[in-house]
Amino acid sequence: MQGTLKNPYNLLQSIAQKNITGRLSISIPQDDFLTWDLYIGGSRLYFATAIGCGCERFDLLWQQLNLDIPLPKFSNDKSEYESLYDWQLEHQISLTRFRQILLILSREALIQAISHNEASVKFEANACIKPVLIAAPIHDLIKPIAKHVRLWQQLHNQIPSPFSLIYLDRSKVKDFSNFWENAETSDSKGTENPISLQTFSVSIWLEILEKKLSIYEVCRQLKVETHILSLLLYPLIESQILELFPSSSKAIASQSPQGPLIACIDDSNTVQNQVKMVLEMSGFQVLGITEPSSCLTSLVRRKPALILMDITMPEINGYELCAMLRQSRHLRNVPIVMFTGRDGIIDRMRAQLVGANDYLTKPVTTHKLIEKVHRMLQKHSNHLNQEDLVV
Repeated sequence: MQGTLKNPYNLLQSIAQKNITGRLSISIPQDDFLTWDLYIGGSRLYFATAIGCGCERFDLLWQQLNLDIPLPKFSNDKSEYESLYDWQLEHQISLTRFRQILLILSREALIQAISHNEASVKFEANACIKPVLIAAPIHDLIKPIAKHVRLWQQLHNQIPSPFSLIYLDRSKVKDFSNFWENAETSDSKGTENPISLQTFSVSIWLEILEKKLSIYEVCRQLKVETHILSLLLYPLIESQILELFPSSSKAIASQSPQGPLIACIDDSNTVQNQVKMVLEMSGFQVLGITEPSSCLTSLVRRKPALILMDITMPEINGYELCAMLRQSRHLRNVPIVMFTGRDGIIDRMRAQLVGANDYLTKPVTTHKLIEKVHRMLQKHSNHLNQEDLVV
């Protein structure tokens, strides 16, 4: 069984009513790397975990469990459950204690897995773990965590998962500081939070948030639970003071993209960071230009395969810059896509008149940006191939 549902919570309850065994995989569109796996036997949960991300989740849960024993050694050769079982045998942990640990790990994963408002789901029948050491009734598991599930259903409107990376751009430091000064103990969801932003100094927040860490990692540093931190940060993310990136960006950031070079001309550092992250995740190299009036030398020297350009910029607007680039023999054939906050036919016609090939309306989603870049590069490649055939 495979498909897209609005509510994985209802699906789990439906599966629990049937006498089937297998693995329910739940993934979210905001993060391609992340999957929550639930191993189910009839109306019982055997184990639940996150697949595709780093160990920061375990780092935090180990801290909360207050275990003096080192973390299990995870590898690609063994499943996560097998590594946990080997760890239990190696350190001679009692089965009673080990079952408690498995239950805590599974409960935390279960909250995240079933609290998404929209998710892709896949059920693989007869997929199981061995040995089965816990068989907790799903109904009994859900009842005590229902409040957390409902809370995360709201938080997921802005925060895809605790694996999401949070980042404070330098241009937003003043906004953050002002927000910190007026912070209260109640959050934007109307829930009383045991701590406020002022529990930690501005300097501590700035030091942490500039590193682009996951929510799990920040929670470990501050020694707070994920829902408590998420409640604090939700209004900052909602007001775009803090930026959020998928967990996959951490893995991609460590790689050196080798794909075509894309130039992004925009005076906004926030837009530059977002475009750079999205495109590098897809394997492109990115040339970021925040001063459009002096970009010609850089563009001629680097020879990008595509230029993304904002319309509304100081000193020289996108229409003027596009017309200027079309007069350069080095850049006249490079595809140009205009960013605009307007969606009128006059703006589109004006963009075409100055030589732009296409446009994207802000705010630009990840999917639309990647789709547009691939389409323009393919179209340009086909055009060059046709010219070669003519020659």
